[in-house]
Amino acid sequence: MHSGKTGRPSQGRPGYQPFALTALALAVSMQCAQAQESGTAQAGARAEVQLPTVSVRADSVENYGPANKKSVSATKSDVPIADTPQSISVITADQMRAQGAQRVEEALRYAAGVRTEPIVDTRRSTYMIRGFTVSQNSQYWDGLKLPASGGYGGWELEPYSLERVDVVRGPSSVLYGQTSPGGLINQISKRPQAETANEINLSFGNYDRKEISGDFTGALDNDGKVLYRLTALARDSGTQTNMAGDDRFFISPQITWRPTDATSFTAYAQIYHDNAGNSANFLPALGTVTPLANGSKIPTDLFTGEPGFDRFKREQYLAGYEFSHRLNDTVTLRQNLRYGHMYVSYENIGGNGGLVANPPNGPYLLRRIGLRSNESFDLFTVDNQAQIKVRHGIFDHTILTGIDYSRSTFNRLRGLTGNTPAAQPPLNIFNPVYGNFVAPNYQTDEDTTRSQIGFYLQDMLRISERFMLQLAGRYDKAKVDTDTRNLSTNAISRTGSDDGKFTGRAGLLWEGPYGLSPYVSYSTSFEPATAVPLFGGGTPQPTTGKQYEAGLKWQPVGSRSFAQLSLFDLTQANVLTTSPVSGFSSQLGEVRSRGVELEGTWSVTPNFNILASYTYTDAEVTKAGPNAPNAGKTPQYVPRHMASLWADYRLASGFLAGVWLGGGVRYVSKTYDQTNVTEVPGFTLVDLAASYSFARHYTLRLNVNNLFDKTYVAACDSATNCYYGRRRTIIGTVTYRW
Repeated sequence: MHSGKTGRPSQGRPGYQPFALTALALAVSMQCAQAQESGTAQAGARAEVQLPTVSVRADSVENYGPANKKSVSATKSDVPIADTPQSISVITADQMRAQGAQRVEEALRYAAGVRTEPIVDTRRSTYMIRGFTVSQNSQYWDGLKLPASGGYGGWELEPYSLERVDVVRGPSSVLYGQTSPGGLINQISKRPQAETANEINLSFGNYDRKEISGDFTGALDNDGKVLYRLTALARDSGTQTNMAGDDRFFISPQITWRPTDATSFTAYAQIYHDNAGNSANFLPALGTVTPLANGSKIPTDLFTGEPGFDRFKREQYLAGYEFSHRLNDTVTLRQNLRYGHMYVSYENIGGNGGLVANPPNGPYLLRRIGLRSNESFDLFTVDNQAQIKVRHGIFDHTILTGIDYSRSTFNRLRGLTGNTPAAQPPLNIFNPVYGNFVAPNYQTDEDTTRSQIGFYLQDMLRISERFMLQLAGRYDKAKVDTDTRNLSTNAISRTGSDDGKFTGRAGLLWEGPYGLSPYVSYSTSFEPATAVPLFGGGTPQPTTGKQYEAGLKWQPVGSRSFAQLSLFDLTQANVLTTSPVSGFSSQLGEVRSRGVELEGTWSVTPNFNILASYTYTDAEVTKAGPNAPNAGKTPQYVPRHMASLWADYRLASGFLAGVWLGGGVRYVSKTYDQTNVTEVPGFTLVDLAASYSFARHYTLRLNVNNLFDKTYVAACDSATNCYYGRRRTIIGTVTYRW
């Protein structure tokens, strides 16, 4: 039975947590003192083409959806989303706060076309767009890529630090290079503001959750030319998996210098530490999707690892700058540069391979493996842009040209044990006794270097104030080299790839009457394939994607309401599949995804808002290698139907003035594992939220996700790897703003 308690281990607790709380408290006290001394500064003008930033303020229902927003993520220019021939969603900070999103993947729950949380995993997020995984290689932060390292740890951003998350659907390689054909996620930071605004939050919840956070911004001078922002968070928490924690420390200082209205320079840094465990568990379908022979199911809070051994520690450091200068009314120059370092230490004894036996009366023993990985990842990336605006006659050009470059190095020491009882003692799932396990030794030392350079050109051409034509092209050069050394034999194996690829995009949108804008588009993408040995020799070619899309956008004049309908036909080719010879792959695979997405935000009244979405996805593996078990099957995790509805209302008068209520329903239809042998039932979840603002400075907020504590399986990779969905989470927060 699920107890609702964390059962956290006494060993392996995070060593940095007391320091984190002290550091955050010190930052809060310093900001309070500064706020008392400086007061409120005059507002300074933002540089052209930068996204509008939402300053810290009371909970609001006024900043949902893409209405009146610029589509910087889709076009890297200042073209409104309603005028862009592509499907785009915007999840604002207000929406994330209202819906209680604690991770970026949770913020995407109500977006059309996005499948979130097939795996509830403290190590890294998993989410998909239009049937393709985008969380690993199509995650962006302020327009610069956060690529997958190739290891167990991925880049994670704290949602409290974000102004918004943009979902750009469909192939987007033409501006961003190597991306998933499904689309990309661009996470956009809160930036320094001229108007002083500060807040402190204290949160408590189930699973022994305790959290403090703060966000402080304002001007450092009387002219509003030098601005600051400091955002910080410290959390001590368990999870629904016993003895798997979810502790975090995050702090990000920023400084913006605006010497003139035409120039802006923002320097930033970020420290992000996670000290957690593996909450995924990797349980068999027998015992999760279907009952065991004794009629019971595996407990959702089962810890399959080993206390004192299991840990997942991530240290993430990022620093960079954003520069923008408008030379004149025609030309604007921009440069974004960043360096990042990530260190991951991961040790785990976990479920793998299903049950050893299934006797009518037990014991039920779960096969386990041992895993150890020590990872270091360094990343440098820069994007240089020039935007040129030219008008002649009925033609109004916004031309963008750019060069981006990235280089990364990845090192990993890795060790693994088998999942047989002789290699790793199994665990009794109903009466777990810990301490009997085999700690793996490091077996391989892997070094991977990746480099990429891309040249792109785009013209957003407005014709007669009614038509928007998008034409864009890009050429990329990508190189990957990997050396893997066997620590037992000292033998070194080398693999590599050196690929060049052209991608393009064309789209046309007509601004019709009544705020209706139909559009059509065609776009392509590419991703370098994993360096694996091919049957017949050679190295894998990049996977390629192409998409045809048609849609309709509706933006009533002067309204915050916005709706969009899109129909898409998307194909990914050169997918790696199994080959006739074990240990080799064939590059014969093809995956097709077709569907319909409908999404809208409706401002019924200034205090009453509705968000709704529906997605139909017909995804299929249309080509596969000889005897491939997934040929003609639906890809794993991909539901045919998804739907969501969220509504909230603020009482503006009477004795209940300051009360805000919200709630939502999310539906995901059945999914399958890789071979479609295991069918995972669909599920419906209910979320609830409420807040009360009073005495000008205070807000109390309550978020309950999965209100009825539904126990469900979110997804399965295979008959032996399934994942329970997120159980009920309850978080109460008190906020003080000044």
